[in-house]
Amino acid sequence: MAQIAGYDNDIFISYTHDDNHAVWNRPGWVDIFEKSLDSWLRKRRGMADLKIWRDTRRMHGNTLFDDAIQNALKTSALFFALTSRNYLKSAYCHKEMSWFDQYHGQRPGGLRVGEAFRIFNILLNNVPHTDWPAELQGTAGFPMNDAGDAEHLGEFTSPEDYAFEKQMRLIVDAVESVVLQKASGALPHAENEHRSGRVVIFMADVPDTLQDFKERIISEMHQRDAQIVTDIPPPMDAAGHSDASHQALVKADFAIHLLDRWPGRKITDRKETTYLREQHELAFAKKIKQLVWVPPDLSIESVEDPAQRQFLLNCQNRPRELAQYELVKCLQADFINLLIERIASGRQPASDPSKDLSYLIDTHQKDQRFAFKLADSLSGKGAEVDFNQESQDPSVSLAKFEQSVKRVKNLILVSGKVGTAWVVGRIKKAVKTISEQFESEGRSALEYIWVFLAPASGGRADLPVFPPLIRISILDNSHSDSIDPELTAKLLEAGVAR
Repeated sequence: MAQIAGYDNDIFISYTHDDNHAVWNRPGWVDIFEKSLDSWLRKRRGMADLKIWRDTRRMHGNTLFDDAIQNALKTSALFFALTSRNYLKSAYCHKEMSWFDQYHGQRPGGLRVGEAFRIFNILLNNVPHTDWPAELQGTAGFPMNDAGDAEHLGEFTSPEDYAFEKQMRLIVDAVESVVLQKASGALPHAENEHRSGRVVIFMADVPDTLQDFKERIISEMHQRDAQIVTDIPPPMDAAGHSDASHQALVKADFAIHLLDRWPGRKITDRKETTYLREQHELAFAKKIKQLVWVPPDLSIESVEDPAQRQFLLNCQNRPRELAQYELVKCLQADFINLLIERIASGRQPASDPSKDLSYLIDTHQKDQRFAFKLADSLSGKGAEVDFNQESQDPSVSLAKFEQSVKRVKNLILVSGKVGTAWVVGRIKKAVKTISEQFESEGRSALEYIWVFLAPASGGRADLPVFPPLIRISILDNSHSDSIDPELTAKLLEAGVAR
C-alpha cells in the first residue's frame, strides 16, 4: 500500500524518455527529479510509505497500451505530467493522461481533492497555456524550467541550480496538502489504516448556519496535526454520496456532527433527507465513534421542520452503547476544548517512544541535497539515520524537531548555504529541549551535537565557538570507607586548565 490509503501508488509519473537522456554519464533529468521528489517527501515530510510509479521501458506511439500501464494508472492517486516540447508530441503520453482523466473522473470524488487537482502539470518547458492539452486546462502549472518570461520556452531547470530546490518545494507542498490534509476525505477506496499516528476525523456536512463553526473546528484540528475528512457533497446523488461517505468513514477514528434546527442541503435524488442526516445515520450504523454537538439553547420541540425535529429527537435518545456515541449541548468554545482533549487521548504514537534514534539529520531547505547524500553515506555503512520532518508551518516543524531531539543520540546539523543564525538557533533549541526533558523525565538520549559543514559552506568562519556541553561522570567510592586517591586524582586532573 501507498501513503494514501486505498492506493498502490501515490504518484504516477508520465514522461517521454527523450526528456531523460543522460549526458556525460550523469543520470537523466527525470531520474534526478524522481529521486529528489522521493527523498524530500519520504525523509523531510515523513511519508515513509510513499510509492512513486514510473515506467522505465522505451514506449512509442504505436506500442499497445498494456495492462501494466492501465493497472498503475488505475491504482495511482496523483498523476504527474512532465510537460515539455517532446511530451506534447507523444501520443503515448497523451494516452496515459487521457486514460487517468477518464477513469478517475468517473469515480466518486472525481479528479479534485478539495481545491486541488489530482493531475499535476509539471512544466519542464514554459509551454503557453493555450497549448496545454484539454486534460490540463484548469490546472495550476508547476514550473521546472529557467524561462525568464512568457515569451520563451526555456530549458529544464538544472539540478545544480538553487532554483531547482525552490521550484521543487512548491510541488512538495502541493503533494503534502493532498496527502496529509485533503486526500483522505475526497479520494475513494480509502482504508482504515493509520501510518503516521495522526488522529483521523470525519467532519460531517453542516447547515449554512454552522459553516463558520465547522471551518473553525477544522482550523483548530489542523493545528494539532489531525487529519480531517470532509466535504463529501455537494452535489452527489444518493448512491454516490453513500459510497463516498462509506469510504471516508471506514478510516476515521471518530465523526463530528454539528446540528441545529436547520436540516441542511437535500440529497439531489432523495429530497426527503439531507446530506448531514444521511452521514449521521451511516456513521451510527457503522458504529463509528460519534461526537454530536447541538446548541445549548436549542429547544427541539420548537423546531418547525417535522423531519428535522424527529431526527434531533432520535439523536438525543440514541443509546450510548460502548461509549461510541456522545451528544453534548455546550458553547462552541467548550466543544472545541472537548475535541482537543479527544485528540490528545486518541493520538497514536508515530514510532516506539522507547527506542532512541542513532542519528538525526536536521537541515535547512538550502542544504538538504547534501544532507541526503550524507544520510545515504551513513546508511550505507549500517547506521540508523532519520531526518527531522519539516512542515509548511514553521511552528509544526520546530515542534517535530523538539520531539525528535528527545530521542536521538547524535544530532547532525548540516550547514552550507544556510545562515549562522539558523545553526545557532537549532543548537540553543536542542539544549533547551533536553534540559526540559531531563527535568521532567530524568533522562536524555542526546550525547553529541555535530555541525557538519557542507562543501558549499566555505569553511563557515562566522560560526561562534560553542561552549562544551556538561559532561556528567560517576565517581564510585562506595567500596571503601576512606577516600580513594584514584578518584581525587581524576578530580584534580579535571581541574587543570587546558
